Amino acid sequence: MAAPDRKQSPPLDRHLERQIFTTVDNVQYFVHPQRLGRVGNASKLRDIVPVTGLTLEQYHDESCISTLERFVVADDVYTTGFGHRIVTIDHQDPTVDAKAGADNKFPLHVVHGLILEDSEHPVRPGPYFLYNEGLHQAWRLYPDSLRAFNFGVFPKSLHQAENSAFGPVTALSQDGLHKAIAVPSRLYYSDPSPEKPLAGMRFVVDDFFPVEGVKTTLSSESWTSFYPPSSKTCHLIKHLIGLGAIMVGKTKVSQFGILHSAWVDVSSPKNPRADGYQEALGSSPGAGSALAGYKWIDCAVGIDTLGGFMETAEWYGLFALRLSSSGVLLAETDMPSMRLSAIAFMSRSLKSVQQAAEASISRIETASTHKNSSTPPTNIVYLGHRFSRPNLELSLHLANLVDIPTEEFDMETSWATRSPPKAPSQDPLHTYMEDCAWKAYCHDFGQRYYESMDDYAYKNPSAETRDLLRLYWDDAVESVWREVDNLSNEDPENCYARIRDFAEWFDKSMESLEEPIVLLPTVAGQRPRSRVYSPSSYAPTAHRMTNWDDTLAAILERPQVILPVGKISFSSAISRATEALPLCISMMSRRNTDLELLDFVTNIMEGNKLQVEVEVGKDALPQAKETWQFFKASDSDGDEEASSEKGGDKSPPPGELDGSESEGSPEDD
Repeated sequence: MAAPDRKQSPPLDRHLERQIFTTVDNVQYFVHPQRLGRVGNASKLRDIVPVTGLTLEQYHDESCISTLERFVVADDVYTTGFGHRIVTIDHQDPTVDAKAGADNKFPLHVVHGLILEDSEHPVRPGPYFLYNEGLHQAWRLYPDSLRAFNFGVFPKSLHQAENSAFGPVTALSQDGLHKAIAVPSRLYYSDPSPEKPLAGMRFVVDDFFPVEGVKTTLSSESWTSFYPPSSKTCHLIKHLIGLGAIMVGKTKVSQFGILHSAWVDVSSPKNPRADGYQEALGSSPGAGSALAGYKWIDCAVGIDTLGGFMETAEWYGLFALRLSSSGVLLAETDMPSMRLSAIAFMSRSLKSVQQAAEASISRIETASTHKNSSTPPTNIVYLGHRFSRPNLELSLHLANLVDIPTEEFDMETSWATRSPPKAPSQDPLHTYMEDCAWKAYCHDFGQRYYESMDDYAYKNPSAETRDLLRLYWDDAVESVWREVDNLSNEDPENCYARIRDFAEWFDKSMESLEEPIVLLPTVAGQRPRSRVYSPSSYAPTAHRMTNWDDTLAAILERPQVILPVGKISFSSAISRATEALPLCISMMSRRNTDLELLDFVTNIMEGNKLQVEVEVGKDALPQAKETWQFFKASDSDGDEEASSEKGGDKSPPPGELDGSESEGSPEDD
């Protein structure tokens, strides 16, 4: 039988049917399944061949070798192994091989021309793979040695990624010990533009965000068992991708976003800061670990509910912004409480946080909702009784760099003299507010997840499903269910009424102070919490009732920023050496001034030559100035003054953190 005419053969599939992985220069790669075009005279190639895409002008230019060398330096995906074969990405002549044969500039290079699959989407110079005559993007596989990810993801359609389904990357690291996360070459993306302000930004998403084609797990085996892969990608993620950002994976959250998870169903992310054995704190430790440990990740987007995301940023020493609460941005997400949640961004770079926030607000929100006023704040206030000593001193030091007044705002005293008419006059502020945010959260949590599970059980009334409904819940989640069961019918509305009363009172108080920037306390600078030792049983109810004012930004629906500005020493029982924990400060501004707050802190940091970017690893935090170095073994004088007689923060004196005993005694903040 005669061989079929190649011209009469059906066209090759645009996508590979299976995931293909290969190695170049001992580096693992994922061959993206979408075929970008057909390469002339490459039919004889049977293997997966690494190639470099260049324009004809680049190829014939005398500095072509320099271009390839620049690719190696500028891109973490490109290696020299891609430079042994060239594909001219703007050349449509399938006989280009013969023309290149007379060119002695690259005696070891074979040159092919590319016939584009889609002429509306040209191919940019960079690393690619030839496979079955097709040209495919090269995505580098990085090992997730910190266990930060649930899995990596890739868009099945490169040209319409915001509307594409995604697939989970199924590769393992070369040693088989870790999941592998795929990232595309940075050379595939142009510089940021008004149309694509986030072009080339690699970001990860918390597991609260539905992504079409992959599962949402919420770090719960039972939840993962209930639901199939998501059928659509949520609103915010589609917009970020449409603005040029590249989503590369879903990172771990504490079970259902409850703070201080026991990590029973899912392995805990490793914390690369300090001695490498500190606990994974906050609701988004996967994102914190990825950013603090991997240079190849630029930004993370998550959901902050009662301060969980921001606590992660503080503990891992990262820049973060909690946006003013917004139902538009939260649409279609799997968060536990719409009313107490907000979108938040986290990064090693203050600029990346600002870029992501500006793009999200300007492109998704209406202009009337968020207004970036050019009028800077005229004063700063701080809630002194809730600060640890180093946190307070550092916050005040930074405030002093701004030539505006700074004063303490005593909420308890102010409430006692000017409480709202609806509040019982005999109730101190702490009594009035101690459990309302927590109970409101528990009510919303129960509404969100009980209804979903009941609905699933109703649609799938099998014995197996009923058994799944009785599977294990984390201790922290169990405490929420107990709180839900104990709530009366009146409790939720009463709690939200108290929150509204307090918010109205706080807003009026701030108006009388000319709407200042508010300095907030952080967990940074408090005692180490090693994951080697069995953590004390964590009672979220007690924590939130005692420290309800840790949740001010959520209660007040105001923007909040975290700034890592130093480090603080302690003697590690693990490494037997002096290690450093992040030391951060936090600021909050009036509602819907998110970008104004970012401009304010950026001007402070850059104007005083403070670091606006931190690196990965344990020693990557900014070096504190001399006036910020609080920790000496003998520095114990005056520590008692750091604790207020009013109660509040009972953190140990700074000097106590130098003792190795503190590692084995993790306590609530």
